[in-house]
Amino acid sequence: MLLAVVWAFVSPAPSRAVDSSTVLFAEGGSFSEPIINKLQADAASLIAPLTPAFFDATVDLANDDFAAGQADYSVSEVPLTDAQATTAAKNGRSYAYVPFAANAVAIGAVILCSFDHTLMSGTLCPNLQLTVPQLAKVFTHAVPTWTDPLFSQASGGSPILPVDSSKTVIPINEVSPNASNLGLATLFENNTVAKPIWEAFLSLNKVTPDTPSELWPTSGGATGEDLALANLLVPVNEVTGTVQPDPTQWGQGAIGPLPSDWLGAPRNVPTVAIDNAAGAFVKPTPAAMTAAEQYSTMDPATNLVTFGFSTTDKTAYPIPTMSYLVVPTSGLSTAKATALAAFIRFVLSTQGQADVEALGAAPVTPAMVSAGLKVADEVASQSGSSGSSGSSGSTGSATTTSSTSSTATSATAAGGESGGSTATNTALTSESGATLAMTGGAPWTLALVGASLVVGATTVRRILRRRPGLRGARW
Repeated sequence: MLLAVVWAFVSPAPSRAVDSSTVLFAEGGSFSEPIINKLQADAASLIAPLTPAFFDATVDLANDDFAAGQADYSVSEVPLTDAQATTAAKNGRSYAYVPFAANAVAIGAVILCSFDHTLMSGTLCPNLQLTVPQLAKVFTHAVPTWTDPLFSQASGGSPILPVDSSKTVIPINEVSPNASNLGLATLFENNTVAKPIWEAFLSLNKVTPDTPSELWPTSGGATGEDLALANLLVPVNEVTGTVQPDPTQWGQGAIGPLPSDWLGAPRNVPTVAIDNAAGAFVKPTPAAMTAAEQYSTMDPATNLVTFGFSTTDKTAYPIPTMSYLVVPTSGLSTAKATALAAFIRFVLSTQGQADVEALGAAPVTPAMVSAGLKVADEVASQSGSSGSSGSSGSTGSATTTSSTSSTATSATAAGGESGGSTATNTALTSESGATLAMTGGAPWTLALVGASLVVGATTVRRILRRRPGLRGARW
């Protein structure tokens, strides 16, 4: 019934025709979706009487909509492009970045060494570890089986000994733009041994080697973002929320990049330890991400974070990524500005950062917290119009803030194999489609109905712009 109401509401008018004055509406990709859902839920009372909502639109489309004034803020791992910054300026929307979670691009892998129908000790091949060049060969389809001599020490110093059903190497990637693709590409480009492997793959796919991109170079892969990829590795019943108990029904032989906040319960996705610039194999834990933050720098003009690496620190994870709130510093109504400022302060509070860590990412540094709190003050003090932002749009002249009008250096700079670093498939069985987290407020209040209409309208628009499914036979 709600879908029918949404269609009636938005056809033929665009989604911004819906009154969103009661909703604090965010868009983003799925990379930090579990974290933002938790933060919105825990901050709901601080945002009231507005209702928080989040829509997974892919990171690029989310930043498009933010620039166009169709979202109150976006959740992003990449800065706005030059074109998006120009659009924002035309819409009178200045903006700033708030780093809030140091997340990892984890490498999930399901390789069975024993054909057990229940998960027992020894069912999964233990202590998986790969060098950066090995990882590059895996994701460029250069090695066919896990029994290849290349992996003679990939199980804690011993060969991988998979059962027959797990022998084939099945690299999976996401079609949609996301930070996992960007993190892997950056890792390969920054490793002198992996770089020619990666760039040969780019050339094979008629992609000119350039700066790393959040788009995977092939046209094939999984659609449905991180939920789809996670379910290809370890399937979960979307109705009951329970994991498929039989590991022989998991994605045997599959390996794919996944944000650390998608690793935990109920899936508990097995992960690969990757060698860092100091030559140590490191798994994607909050402690390893905290170590990686020690070698990051934050641009004081934009708050954008660039990760470096250490050739001596054996504890730092080599594929770090920073997630940001991209927030307007002009054009919001007083109610939305007040609510958004309160949300930023909660996200950077002790409780908010504990939520971040509980979902597998690392809290940001004290300097990043201080910078973010300054942005919160700027958001709160903006002089907006009496109308609402989000799907109603925003107007006014642009102001000079800590925003950026050019494509900045990627927020991910990954190290590689020791001595080799430069400075600085299976059918898709389930997918996310359009996901929405609605939190806070009394059941079926007017605010909740309004939020449903706003997000429903955006969902319809997204369905028309991108259809989920499985693209291409070659992953």
